[in-house]
Amino acid sequence: MLYILDTSSILSGIYFAGAKATTPGVIEEIKPGGHSRRLLDFMRSSGLEVVSPPEEEIDRVKKTAEKTGDIANLSRTDIEVLALAHHMKGVLLTDDYSMQNVAREMGIEYRGILEEGIKEKFYWKYRCKSCGKIFDDFYEECPVCGGELKRIRKE
Repeated sequence: MLYILDTSSILSGIYFAGAKATTPGVIEEIKPGGHSRRLLDFMRSSGLEVVSPPEEEIDRVKKTAEKTGDIANLSRTDIEVLALAHHMKGVLLTDDYSMQNVAREMGIEYRGILEEGIKEKFYWKYRCKSCGKIFDDFYEECPVCGGELKRIRKE
Protein backbone atom coordinates (compact mmCIF):
# COMPACT_ATOMS: atom_id res chain seq x y z
CA MET A 1 0.00 0.00 0.00
CA LEU A 2 1.25 3.48 -0.87
CA TYR A 3 0.50 6.34 1.52
CA ILE A 4 0.41 9.95 0.32
CA LEU A 5 1.27 12.27 3.22
CA ASP A 6 0.20 15.86 3.71
CA THR A 7 2.02 18.19 6.10
CA SER A 8 -0.14 17.31 9.11
CA SER A 9 0.51 13.59 8.68
CA ILE A 10 4.27 14.18 8.81
CA LEU A 11 3.97 16.53 11.79
CA SER A 12 1.75 14.05 13.67
CA GLY A 13 4.85 12.04 14.55
CA ILE A 14 3.04 8.81 13.70
CA TYR A 15 5.06 6.23 11.80
CA PHE A 16 3.31 4.82 8.73
CA ALA A 17 4.75 1.45 7.67
CA GLY A 18 4.98 0.89 3.93
CA ALA A 19 5.69 3.01 0.89
CA LYS A 20 5.23 6.75 1.43
CA ALA A 21 5.26 9.79 -0.86
CA THR A 22 4.62 13.50 -0.62
CA THR A 23 5.04 16.61 -2.75
CA PRO A 24 7.73 19.32 -2.86
CA GLY A 25 5.14 21.77 -1.47
CA VAL A 26 4.84 19.75 1.73
CA ILE A 27 8.61 19.78 2.15
CA GLU A 28 8.64 23.58 1.72
CA GLU A 29 5.97 24.00 4.42
CA ILE A 30 8.21 22.39 7.04
CA LYS A 31 10.68 24.99 8.25
CA PRO A 32 14.37 24.15 8.76
CA GLY A 33 15.46 23.24 12.27
CA GLY A 34 13.48 22.13 15.26
CA HIS A 35 11.15 19.26 15.98
CA SER A 36 9.15 19.53 12.73
CA ARG A 37 12.26 19.14 10.59
CA ARG A 38 13.39 16.13 12.65
CA LEU A 39 10.02 14.46 12.00
CA LEU A 40 10.46 15.11 8.28
CA ASP A 41 14.02 13.77 8.36
CA PHE A 42 12.76 10.63 10.12
CA MET A 43 10.09 10.10 7.44
CA ARG A 44 12.68 10.59 4.71
CA SER A 45 15.02 8.07 6.36
CA SER A 46 12.13 5.58 6.44
CA GLY A 47 11.64 5.82 2.66
CA LEU A 48 9.49 8.92 2.06
CA GLU A 49 9.68 9.85 -1.64
CA VAL A 50 9.16 13.41 -2.87
CA VAL A 51 7.23 13.43 -6.15
CA SER A 52 5.69 16.25 -8.21
CA PRO A 53 2.26 15.37 -9.63
CA PRO A 54 1.55 15.94 -13.34
CA GLU A 55 -0.05 19.29 -14.23
CA GLU A 56 -3.13 17.58 -15.70
CA GLU A 57 -3.80 15.97 -12.29
CA ILE A 58 -3.51 19.39 -10.62
CA ASP A 59 -6.06 20.76 -13.10
CA ARG A 60 -8.37 17.80 -12.38
CA VAL A 61 -8.21 18.49 -8.62
CA LYS A 62 -8.93 22.20 -9.14
CA LYS A 63 -12.00 21.44 -11.27
CA THR A 64 -13.29 18.96 -8.69
CA ALA A 65 -12.67 21.40 -5.81
CA GLU A 66 -14.57 24.10 -7.71
CA LYS A 67 -17.45 21.64 -8.18
CA THR A 68 -17.59 20.77 -4.47
CA GLY A 69 -16.96 24.38 -3.39
CA ASP A 70 -13.80 23.50 -1.48
CA ILE A 71 -11.41 25.43 -3.74
CA ALA A 72 -11.23 28.46 -1.42
CA ASN A 73 -10.09 26.26 1.48
CA LEU A 74 -7.31 24.44 -0.37
CA SER A 75 -3.75 25.70 -0.63
CA ARG A 76 -1.53 25.02 -3.62
CA THR A 77 0.17 22.32 -1.53
CA ASP A 78 -3.18 20.69 -0.66
CA ILE A 79 -4.03 20.57 -4.37
CA GLU A 80 -0.63 19.02 -5.17
CA VAL A 81 -1.08 16.34 -2.51
CA LEU A 82 -4.55 15.44 -3.81
CA ALA A 83 -3.20 15.34 -7.37
CA LEU A 84 -0.38 13.03 -6.31
CA ALA A 85 -2.78 10.71 -4.46
CA HIS A 86 -4.99 10.48 -7.54
CA HIS A 87 -2.06 10.01 -9.93
CA MET A 88 -0.30 7.34 -7.84
CA LYS A 89 -3.54 5.70 -6.64
CA GLY A 90 -2.32 6.02 -3.07
CA VAL A 91 -4.14 6.36 0.23
CA LEU A 92 -4.25 10.01 1.28
CA LEU A 93 -3.40 10.61 4.94
CA THR A 94 -4.88 13.90 6.15
CA ASP A 95 -7.12 15.41 8.82
CA ASP A 96 -8.11 18.27 6.49
CA TYR A 97 -11.87 17.99 5.87
CA SER A 98 -11.78 19.98 2.61
CA MET A 99 -9.10 17.64 1.27
CA GLN A 100 -11.12 14.62 2.38
CA ASN A 101 -14.25 16.02 0.71
CA VAL A 102 -12.46 16.50 -2.62
CA ALA A 103 -10.78 13.09 -2.27
CA ARG A 104 -14.15 11.44 -1.77
CA GLU A 105 -15.54 13.20 -4.85
CA MET A 106 -12.54 12.00 -6.91
CA GLY A 107 -12.63 8.43 -5.63
CA ILE A 108 -9.34 8.78 -3.74
CA GLU A 109 -9.08 6.56 -0.67
CA TYR A 110 -8.25 8.62 2.43
CA ARG A 111 -7.74 8.13 6.13
CA GLY A 112 -7.71 10.55 9.02
CA ILE A 113 -4.66 10.69 11.22
CA LEU A 114 -5.78 12.04 14.58
CA GLU A 115 -9.40 12.71 13.57
CA GLU A 116 -11.92 10.16 12.36
CA GLY A 117 -12.59 11.88 9.01
CA ILE A 118 -15.69 12.97 7.15
CA LYS A 119 -18.74 10.75 7.03
CA GLU A 120 -20.42 12.28 3.97
CA LYS A 121 -19.57 14.39 0.96
CA PHE A 122 -20.55 18.07 0.98
CA TYR A 123 -21.09 20.69 -1.69
CA TRP A 124 -20.64 24.36 -0.80
CA LYS A 125 -21.79 27.78 -1.92
CA TYR A 126 -20.86 31.23 -0.66
CA ARG A 127 -22.92 33.93 1.07
CA CYS A 128 -21.88 37.55 1.44
CA LYS A 129 -21.73 38.56 5.11
CA SER A 130 -22.76 42.12 4.20
CA CYS A 131 -25.53 41.96 1.59
CA GLY A 132 -26.56 38.29 1.92
CA LYS A 133 -26.21 37.53 -1.82
CA ILE A 134 -25.45 33.83 -2.49
CA PHE A 135 -22.98 32.61 -5.11
CA ASP A 136 -22.11 29.17 -6.43
CA ASP A 137 -18.53 30.26 -7.17
CA PHE A 138 -15.94 31.66 -4.77
CA TYR A 139 -14.81 35.27 -5.13
CA GLU A 140 -12.18 37.10 -3.07
CA GLU A 141 -14.90 39.64 -2.27
CA CYS A 142 -18.60 40.02 -3.04
CA PRO A 143 -19.03 41.23 -6.64
CA VAL A 144 -22.18 43.10 -5.54
CA CYS A 145 -21.01 45.05 -2.48
CA GLY A 146 -17.36 44.12 -1.85
CA GLY A 147 -18.13 42.30 1.40
CA GLU A 148 -16.52 39.13 2.74
CA LEU A 149 -17.88 35.78 1.55
CA LYS A 150 -18.60 32.90 3.91
CA ARG A 151 -18.79 29.27 2.84
CA ILE A 152 -22.17 27.62 3.50
CA ARG A 153 -23.41 24.13 2.79
CA LYS A 154 -25.65 23.64 -0.26
CA GLU A 155 -29.05 22.24 0.62
